[in-house]
Amino acid sequence: MKLYLVRHGETDWNKEGRMQGRKGVGLNEVGLEQVKMLGEELKDKGLVFDVCYASPLKRAVETAEVLVGGKCEIVYDERLMERGFGVFEGRTMEEFWDSVGVNDIMDRRSNYSEKDLEPIKNVLERAKSFLDDIKKEYIDDERVLVVSHGALLRALHFEIVGYNDETNFHDFSFKNAEMREYDIDSAKSLRKEK
Repeated sequence: MKLYLVRHGETDWNKEGRMQGRKGVGLNEVGLEQVKMLGEELKDKGLVFDVCYASPLKRAVETAEVLVGGKCEIVYDERLMERGFGVFEGRTMEEFWDSVGVNDIMDRRSNYSEKDLEPIKNVLERAKSFLDDIKKEYIDDERVLVVSHGALLRALHFEIVGYNDETNFHDFSFKNAEMREYDIDSAKSLRKEK
């Protein structure tokens, strides 16, 4: 199975450096153009998907709809929603860091979860649950598109390639409207035990 992970296009809150989390923020004009350009690249490559899974949050829905253009089913899955940032949603990154101090919100060992911030272990568990289900469903040469958000895509990536206590989750990220391809069969053999 080929898995194609895509982060939604830019929103005004991305541009302003605000934490979106579960808020229903839509794409801005730049984000819509980014997604249209990615859609044209996919069309030029002749890339057609068997199914698309997407977060039900507005920015991901808009991205998925443009990318598939009605050519395949879109299945909305709440496990693909962005990490919940609790009281920090809508605040800038600077405000966030001023509030939490030096705590590493991406360290699964500390599993920081104050002020209703979703623990990173929960995000990793959602990613693993989703991957386990699609591995059972799509075992041949299907092409599966997944449209989601920064933190959840990072979790999916590390669930595919593996991680351990020394993994720095900050070393990997998706840009807005960026797509990455994974071969799940070969990735399974590379996956490290946690």
